[in-house]
Amino acid sequence: MAAKGFDSTGSKLSDAVREIEEMADARTGGQVALAVVDGIGWKGRMADLKRIWDLWDTGEIDGLYTLATLAQFRTYLDHFAALRGVVRLGAST
Repeated sequence: MAAKGFDSTGSKLSDAVREIEEMADARTGGQVALAVVDGIGWKGRMADLKRIWDLWDTGEIDGLYTLATLAQFRTYLDHFAALRGVVRLGAST
């Protein structure tokens, strides 16, 4: 799992897209690639956001989430962890 957060409205968002593309390219068999994007900066970087959307739309990444859909993200993580026999930190037993 990789995570990165920053406050930016410019080229850092293009860097984020590139990192998501690299994750998608590098994943193997049982690995999952998910992206969480949110913030006003994406409004000015629609072409970059579309690149991420296209990765999701073509199945190159397994999920695309925003802060508004974090509950779905958590549900997916729990499902994936259960399939792999992994317990997510902080999850109740």
